[in-house]
Order: sequence, then C-alpha cells, then structure tokens
Amino acid sequence: MDVYPPRCSSGTTSQVGAVVWFHPGGFVWGNRTTIFPKWLQRRVNALGIAFISADYRLMPNGSVTAHDIIEDVRDAFAFLRSTKFNSALEFLAAQGKLPFEKFRVDPEAIAVAGSSAGGTAAYFAAMHVSPKPAALLSLFATGGDCLTPHYFAPKTKPFIHGRPLLDINKSKDYVYPFSPSVTSQVISDSPIAFNPPAGPGLPPLPANPKMLLGLLYLQLGTYLDYHTGQHEPSLSAALRAAAEGGSDPESPSSDYTNPLRSVIPPQHLAVFPQFNVDSSWPATLLIHGSEDTSVPVTESKRMYELLQEAGVLSRIRVVEGEHHFFDQPLGESSEAEDAERERKFRNLFDDAASFLKRRIDAAQGRGTVQTRERSRSRSRGRRQ
Repeated sequence: MDVYPPRCSSGTTSQVGAVVWFHPGGFVWGNRTTIFPKWLQRRVNALGIAFISADYRLMPNGSVTAHDIIEDVRDAFAFLRSTKFNSALEFLAAQGKLPFEKFRVDPEAIAVAGSSAGGTAAYFAAMHVSPKPAALLSLFATGGDCLTPHYFAPKTKPFIHGRPLLDINKSKDYVYPFSPSVTSQVISDSPIAFNPPAGPGLPPLPANPKMLLGLLYLQLGTYLDYHTGQHEPSLSAALRAAAEGGSDPESPSSDYTNPLRSVIPPQHLAVFPQFNVDSSWPATLLIHGSEDTSVPVTESKRMYELLQEAGVLSRIRVVEGEHHFFDQPLGESSEAEDAERERKFRNLFDDAASFLKRRIDAAQGRGTVQTRERSRSRSRGRRQ
C-alpha cells in the first residue's frame, strides 16, 4: 500500500483519520496507482487526513475470485488497525527513511472509498470488516444490482461506449478453463497501458490484454462465474434460465430478484453487496454518471434504495451526461484538461471530501453529524 500523509501532521503524538482507497479495474487489472484520484487524495490530505491506496489480488490469475478479494480487504483494515502499521512508520522514521513527518492513524477513524470495482471492494469493507469503516465513498461502483442481463446475458453488438466487441481467441488463456500459465501465478499488479483511440472523441484502447477481460466476461455473459468462481455448473447460465419469463430486468424489483437470488449458492451470497446491506453500514455517499455504460447508473440508484430501506445515512449524486471514470483521465492528460476537469467538478469533489471529513471527525469524537447528514440526505434526494 502507498501512504499519502496528512498535511496537518504535528509530530509523534498526532493521531489522524485515514481514507483507504481501492483501485478500479473490474477486479482483473490495475494496481494501487491505477486511475489514481489525485483530486480526492489532495483534498483529504489538506483536511488533515491520511490517504492510503491498497492493492488486492486480481482475478482470474491463481483462480482468484471475489472471495479472495474480501480477504484482502479485511487484511488491509486489520493491518492498519493493528500496532504493525504505526510501528512500521515509527521504525522508518527512526531509520531516517520516512519521507514525511511521522503521524499515527486512529484505528477508529478509517473510512473507505473506491471507484468501479474498487467501489465494490469498499462495499466489501462495509459488509465484512469489523468494526465498520467510519464512512464509505462509492464512485460508479458495481454491486447495487448485479442480477441484470448486463452481467449474465451474452452480447452480440457493442454495449459499452467506445468499445467494440472482442475476439475471444485473443484472450482464450483467461477464459475458463484457464491455461496453466494463468492458474499458476497469483498477481496483484497488472498496470494500465493504452494504445491511441480508435477515433475522435473515443476513449483510448487498452494495450494491456488483461484490461479487456472485464469487458470480455460481460460480453460472454459470464462475469458472475469469475466473480464467484462458480463455473461448473455455470452460475450465469442458471441466472439466465431463471430470468426467462421474469419481469423487466432493467427495473429491479422483488418479483424479479427473489427468484434469481434463490439460484445463487448460499456460499456465494457474501460477494453480492446487494444482499448484505443492513443498518450497520457506515454513512455512504454514492456518485455516478448518468450515461455510464460500463456500470449502469441503476447500480448506485438501487444501492441507495437499499441503504435508505435499511435506515443508513446515505446520499446519491447522479452527474448528468457523464460516463464511467468521468472524474479522471484514463490515459495522459494535459494541465489544461486537468484544470477544466477540476473547474467542472469542483463542487462535487469538495462535497465528497467534506463528507469523509465530517464522518471521520465524528468517529474521533470531534462533533456529531448524524442529524445534519440525515437532513442533507432527505433534502437532496436521489438526483444531483
């Protein structure tokens, strides 16, 4: 993990809150520097909060699934909350190898955040880490409703903005049953790399073959097989069969999702956030672009509904006209482009950082924000 120190550290007795960040990449590619949210890191550091970006194991290498990623999320929080993390900082400081002023992390004041699949990892923290994180910031995350054709229906025409259908033969080693080269090695680093865009106004094309896997699994309608590890029999095939004759899958309802939930083996329910929302979840802010085709905005809308039903302090901000990763460039960007993005989304970015600050302050006993946050949730509603 990489540690970005708070700007307001005050030496050996300083105990600060922290935000743990989980990177995007469909759980199949990326690392702790991938599509890194400098806008969030800089803001929380300026507010006196440490920012910590963590790696996790990647599917499907070593037959890793979301179950393994849950273990990694738990381990990250356990390490940060143990004496080992603060002791490591003290050891490096004593050796003169700590490149910033020493501080200590308050184990009771650690929030979690992530984008796309990293947002799912943040949901995993809310589900499976105890004590719960101080707050949760989700950026266009999967997990609000995975029981839709987006995940289990084969695609015959392009379905994600700027991305053509893929040739399965170019990635066959990563398609179940895997080649020995895939199953023999566990990895947590598959860096981002791009070729030029296919045309004006389109996103750059992935050069790292692993970057195509999430799209390929969605195209094949088998993503949930890799997510759960349930290939034989195929969970996706069972979901498709159960969905036949059901109500509109694009409008989640109990009539549609209940029969699909019954198809999922009990041991795999732990990797579906939508089935694990309860009143113990931390206060949550959801952010999503209205035009997202990689992770439909209905994911965050459904998660917001579930959080509200459970009585969890929560808000959602739907950003009109925006696609996946609207907050960050996928490839290189100019200073002018960065400045324009900051200008365009400054209020949204400030809101996200302020939300984390309020909840971390409350966890450290520096104020009560529950009533205020509940009021903001009710007044702002679902679309912002």
